[in-house]
Amino acid sequence: MFTFIMTFVVIVSILLILIVLAQNPKGGGLASNFAGSNQIMGVRRTADFLEKATWTLAIALVVLSFLATITMPKPEVEQKSAIESKVKETQPSALPNFPMPTEQTDSVK
Repeated sequence: MFTFIMTFVVIVSILLILIVLAQNPKGGGLASNFAGSNQIMGVRRTADFLEKATWTLAIALVVLSFLATITMPKPEVEQKSAIESKVKETQPSALPNFPMPTEQTDSVK
């Protein structure tokens, strides 16, 4: 299920990028290409479509992100890392045996 949702997240993200790039921040963009001709979808309708598509894809991306978070596979509680298991297996050793100084003889003084 998680993989399925993440696939949709990637598809929606790519579509959102394409829709945003098709828009011009000054009101032109893809809609300005149809200014000279009078087609079925006029300039205003194209701009409205791009705006509605942007909002729809943005909301879909947020919803899919929440769903992906909910369906994300959780690790088992008892699963430990290799380092953590080695630390727990290692027994604390006794203090190291440092050489003890011997009594100094009269000749060393």
